[in-house]
Amino acid sequence: MFLADLGRYPPGRLSPFPMRLPVLLAATLLAVPALAQADGRLHDQGRAMTERSPRADARLDALRPLLGTWDVAVTTFPTDSTTHRATGQAEVTYMNRGYAYQERRVVADAAPGRTDHAMSFLVFSPGPDRWALGEGRSETEHIEVYDGALDGETLTLRTAVRRLGGTLLTFERVRYEMADDAFTVAVETSTDDGATWASREVRQYARRADAPALAVRADDGAPAEGLPAEARQFDFLLGVWDAQHQLTYPNGQQVAFPTTATASVVLGGHGILEHSWFDLDPNLPDASTSILRLYNRAERRWESLYLTNRANTLLDFGGAWEGDRMVLHSFDTRLGDTISRFVFHDIEPDHYLWFAESSTDRGATFATTWTIDVTRR
Repeated sequence: MFLADLGRYPPGRLSPFPMRLPVLLAATLLAVPALAQADGRLHDQGRAMTERSPRADARLDALRPLLGTWDVAVTTFPTDSTTHRATGQAEVTYMNRGYAYQERRVVADAAPGRTDHAMSFLVFSPGPDRWALGEGRSETEHIEVYDGALDGETLTLRTAVRRLGGTLLTFERVRYEMADDAFTVAVETSTDDGATWASREVRQYARRADAPALAVRADDGAPAEGLPAEARQFDFLLGVWDAQHQLTYPNGQQVAFPTTATASVVLGGHGILEHSWFDLDPNLPDASTSILRLYNRAERRWESLYLTNRANTLLDFGGAWEGDRMVLHSFDTRLGDTISRFVFHDIEPDHYLWFAESSTDRGATFATTWTIDVTRR
């Protein structure tokens, strides 16, 4: 039932069972002994994959033309009458053991004198029968999440935001137009409920036939220069880890299981990418999760993009350091019947603890639903 609950809802939105959120995330990952990466590298095994998992929904194949390495020509529209042009490279592979797509993109001079590093998770969620896109960019230091549908050769995804704290609702639309050796991504905005659209960015991708594999993966490495101290608060995650989980269901039943986790620096040194691997029962094999973390200095908070390959659902959440703990919440601005939070604590160089908990009395008390004990390998 929990798997069905999780799969029904669009990315970035909680189900009507928010007290179950930590349980929903883990219920799809009931694990027996963990699977370590054979090569010991700090990368998702799916990053090198060119074929989807045979267990993934076959409708994922509709976006196979995106796979490969690409030259990218980027046009942005700073004002109604001006444009800015830049060039870069991109690579699209499968990820999360072949259940989703991942794009890594590097565009020099995306803004005058600055290089933009982007990472996208593009997934098909069978439950709601929708596509979802989550993208983090070093230039904006922000993660945006969209959802939509495929119509022929065009994938259209949308979101809606209120910019600068104002009352004006801005719709954002991302459209993929696909072909075998080229594709175009157009990003547009509307402030009149979709009656008219204005171009914000157009990216034209041309296949790099002779490009070496993994062309833009040099973004793994050291943190970028000039970052504020707050942007280094998740450095403790870097490395290879063994984790012991204990999950408590609403009926009081407890389940314990191990996983393997890794984290590395990405987005040109601006973000951290985590992967966890699970060995599951025969009904849920090859499970994995990915989390992209990015510090947004404008909001003074961390933003996180979470993807599980069980229901192929994206979640967008984040938070800030509170005392000696990192405390993260879902981005739901309403104080409803249940509050959920995720807390890193007792952080040491080779060990840390994590727990998820929920409150049904407006934060007066919390009940722990999930704990993880993590030790460096």
